[in-house]
Amino acid sequence: MIRISIKNNMFQIIGAFDFGYIGLYQDDMIQIVDEPDEVREWDIVTQALDSENCTDDELAAFLENYINELQDNIKKNIKQVNDNFLLRVFSAMEAVGNEFWKFKDLTISELLPENPENEVYQPNNKTMTELQNEYNDSPNDGSIQKTDVEALFVKLFQMFDLRKFIQGIEPECICLTDGYLSFQCSDKFKKSVLCSAYDNLDKNLRFTDWHNF
Repeated sequence: MIRISIKNNMFQIIGAFDFGYIGLYQDDMIQIVDEPDEVREWDIVTQALDSENCTDDELAAFLENYINELQDNIKKNIKQVNDNFLLRVFSAMEAVGNEFWKFKDLTISELLPENPENEVYQPNNKTMTELQNEYNDSPNDGSIQKTDVEALFVKLFQMFDLRKFIQGIEPECICLTDGYLSFQCSDKFKKSVLCSAYDNLDKNLRFTDWHNF
């Protein structure tokens, strides 16, 4: 649960936001960068409030309800949110040919093929493309049934220690903007897979702006 107030023309946020595999964000890690007068001009605010005349308390209460409803929606659809995040991660790894097998903690060595440079990503190119087409620009609010990405990855990339990777994700910050919630996170494996990885989610939990490194 998030609590928002406005003091000295700045947003004060306390509480925790559970983003599934993306991490648990608390207090100062949760941000609204714009000042209150700027936020009053957001579309989500003008559509819901008399933004020119609403008090700071009314504005804070609206934003508090908005972000808590987003968190509730994420909790209800955490499987699809986690799956979309993992797909973004693995797609980025595939695109650059990430040599995760150089990191012992990320590798199940007995399952690593003899020539990982050619035998880890290449055999799965078609499957990855199909998953990307399925998930790209689509909601993750439970309205569309989708392939179980995590189960498929465990099967396709048996040599990658997914459990340890998830445990090693380090949340950095989330930020509420006009109609979007962004997150940023890295990993504890010398940022070998995630380095300030970033994306925006809209109200339908679509991932809209992935960046990594």
